[in-house]
Amino acid sequence: MSLFGAVQQSANSLRIAELGLQVTGNNIANANTPGYIRQELIQATGVGVRIGEAIVGYGTRVVGVVQKLDEYVLQRMRTANSNLAYNEQLESTSGQLETSISELGENDLSSQMSRFSNSFHDLANQPGNTSLKTLVIERGRELASGLKSVAQAAVDIQKSSISDINAVSSDINRLTNRLAALNTRIVEMEGGGVVNSDAVGLRDERLQLLDELSSLVDITVSEQVSGAVTVTVGGDYLVADGIPREVKTFLNSEEGSVEVRFADTDSRVEVTSGKLKGFYEARDGVAGSFLNDMNTLASDIIMMVNRVHSQGQGSIGLNSVLGDFSIENEFAPLEQSGLTAPIDNGSFVVTLSDARTGLKSTHDIFVRQQGLGTDTTGVDLVKQLDDIPGIKAILTNEGKVQITSDSEAIKFSFSNDSSGALAAMGINTFFKGSDALSIEVKPELISQPNLLNVSLKGVGVGADNALQLADVFESVSDLLGGRSLRQNYESTIVAVTQDLNSQRGVTEGIRNYYNTLEAQHLGTSGVSLDEEAIKMLQYQRAFQATSKLISTANEMLETLVNML
Repeated sequence: MSLFGAVQQSANSLRIAELGLQVTGNNIANANTPGYIRQELIQATGVGVRIGEAIVGYGTRVVGVVQKLDEYVLQRMRTANSNLAYNEQLESTSGQLETSISELGENDLSSQMSRFSNSFHDLANQPGNTSLKTLVIERGRELASGLKSVAQAAVDIQKSSISDINAVSSDINRLTNRLAALNTRIVEMEGGGVVNSDAVGLRDERLQLLDELSSLVDITVSEQVSGAVTVTVGGDYLVADGIPREVKTFLNSEEGSVEVRFADTDSRVEVTSGKLKGFYEARDGVAGSFLNDMNTLASDIIMMVNRVHSQGQGSIGLNSVLGDFSIENEFAPLEQSGLTAPIDNGSFVVTLSDARTGLKSTHDIFVRQQGLGTDTTGVDLVKQLDDIPGIKAILTNEGKVQITSDSEAIKFSFSNDSSGALAAMGINTFFKGSDALSIEVKPELISQPNLLNVSLKGVGVGADNALQLADVFESVSDLLGGRSLRQNYESTIVAVTQDLNSQRGVTEGIRNYYNTLEAQHLGTSGVSLDEEAIKMLQYQRAFQATSKLISTANEMLETLVNML
């Protein structure tokens, strides 16, 4: 190699040292930039040249500037990020439900049930006290309001899912559009090369967008030879080269829920983790299951309180009653007629009292439910009631049983209902409604507290029924699976608390796993100022040595010229 070749080779080496310092300086400048991926100058030995019989090296050459990445760790991080976002959403929802229960507060459902029961105990000591009757009714309203409030928290979570899922859909479209645009720009800048990655700034941005997208849905990312990435979810592509795939939200008006679908095929975006899956599961699983439990608890309270209350008597008799629940099929046996509460084979007693004559009469109403052709239907029941002299009974257009006395002087009452038919039809009951959102104290009791059924022995006689109502939350019943109302409530609360604690443990475990992966990622892709300082010194020394080589070659050239 001539001296001119040595100078040219050294000049190339100077340019490479200069590029190395530039890449190192860029790394140091971005040491604290979020999402920045450390860059590295890739060098390769220059092509040799033949001089006589020898092949002599021709220095070094630049291959490209690449990002230091571990794609396997990156994909695991995206998977962990999706799982973390999913579990964080479930943890948040469970926490909201636990807060709504407020079991350790003074106004939790357990305390409200106790106050309701205690008010009946107080009334049993003074059955004629109207103020205590009013207090019982107010405690009942408080319990109904508490059930509604807790159930409404679950409903609010379900309703908020509509806006949450809409936001996820918009974010997916925003991110996929941006990713497609970055794919195009990266391919254009890099020229489709395999090694060189001149678009490192754009690649940093793309990695951040992919990380954000992975928190919404579980994605799989594969990079093409051209430098573009293909993003898929559930086997369907979201981004392919420079083409994004739009998604939309679909509202199911019947169920009042939304889901994310692909705009071109109207098929559901199938997800197994990420925020979107978290919103689905929070709505249908966590909040939905909790709401079902609260509705079951409320319907059980309605049933058990009403079964006791319906066969008692107040301080005054009844002139008219209208059932709360409809008999959908008046010709079917009562237990198959559409009434939701259980009805057994049994009977109840209707007692009439005529204030004009002072006479009383009792009438047995039979409710046969034996699985035979003679089982009592809605029509049969109404006929038995209508056949009692002094009262009229009809089925309204809505299928509700209405009983009316023939005269203001004639009062009637109910007792000894072994069938549960009165409570099932909502006659002479305390609560109305069928679930936690509809439960309320009957308006006629609020306006006339003396209708509260305190007695079992007749109108205004004794307080035996008040004592039974006081014990209704603690009494074990076959209708509740051999448990009490309080035991069922406590089981629900324990389940919610256990689910929350379990979810917190799972979320924390995934968070620690993600942090471990992030540490591995930063170990490869993060900027270490110590390492960059060493590289800076290496490039500096290389620059100085190359400069000395050029100076030496120049002196040799001058000597040679002078010799000539």
